[in-house]
Amino acid sequence: MDRPDRAWKLLLQRHLARVLARLFPGVHALIDWHQQYYLPDKCLLPLAADSRTGQREPDFLALVMLLDGRQACLHAEVQCTRQATFPERMALYHNRLHDRFGLPVISLAILGDSSPSWRPSSASDGYGMDFTFQIAKLLDFRDELTELGHTLDPVAIGLAAHLIALSTRHRPQQRCAGKQGLLLPLYPLRGKLQELTEIQEVIDLLLPLPPSWQRRMTMDIEKFLEEHKKQDKNSLNYIIAEHFIQQGMAYGLPKGEAMGIARGKAMGLAKGEAVGLAKGEALGIAKGDAKGRAEILKLQLEVKFGQAGKDLKHTLNRASPAQLERLAIALLDADSALGALRAAGLRI
Repeated sequence: MDRPDRAWKLLLQRHLARVLARLFPGVHALIDWHQQYYLPDKCLLPLAADSRTGQREPDFLALVMLLDGRQACLHAEVQCTRQATFPERMALYHNRLHDRFGLPVISLAILGDSSPSWRPSSASDGYGMDFTFQIAKLLDFRDELTELGHTLDPVAIGLAAHLIALSTRHRPQQRCAGKQGLLLPLYPLRGKLQELTEIQEVIDLLLPLPPSWQRRMTMDIEKFLEEHKKQDKNSLNYIIAEHFIQQGMAYGLPKGEAMGIARGKAMGLAKGEAVGLAKGEALGIAKGDAKGRAEILKLQLEVKFGQAGKDLKHTLNRASPAQLERLAIALLDADSALGALRAAGLRI
């Protein structure tokens, strides 16, 4: 199931300045980014015990310093479906936040729905009290789609993934092609492991695939890597690590294991579906993860240093989880396969 709301909340938490620069440039220009901003607790308690609105939790809050020296509360909501009461909810949050912090409140709405005409930006109580808020309609960026994906900017890639998700709903073949089209252009770009992991997480939330199409995309990416294995290798090896993990898990997972609940069930054993996500993930990690990680590291060693022999495969299969973790880290800077193994405490 698509999780665009969660994806954009992650982007706001991790890359607030970039999100505002792209979606709300006017607000971005008001904030002093040399000053540290603060992310407070989002829980808004009711104003009174008998309050009809009850406890609420906005999508995103930040206390920021403006260029004029004042402090302000920045509030952003992510709304990906049409909702008649959305403006009233924005007004409610605005009033409660002003009451809680005693600061000016900047109210923003990220509208990620598929309706070009739905653009709520104000609310009125019918008695002369009007409230307005700024909106960013993600559909308005459709003309920029071709440029958005060819970058390491997580916000641009997230925006591209969101637009692809809107246009490929219930069309897995087109969605698979679009998702692959976002991953493969990252191959010639260099980035840190954490950056690429975050980008992959956002893409996965916005563009989930049915299991059969996910497996097909994994095969296509493996083929791509094989065709480019003699070229200078970079971060793409890490961005697709999750696909190799899933392939490695196949040694201990049955073909029909439930893959609908993201990674938990995908890493479970045959009984994981029956006992739920928690047990499935625990069993998958216990019995499948060791072989999966060993297979990933073998492939990465081959991609970076050339074809590996049987002795190397045997060494990786005998390695402890801690040694495999050290090897994964050592691979980032190692000049040779032997040097990486020594750094991890392994011998062929």
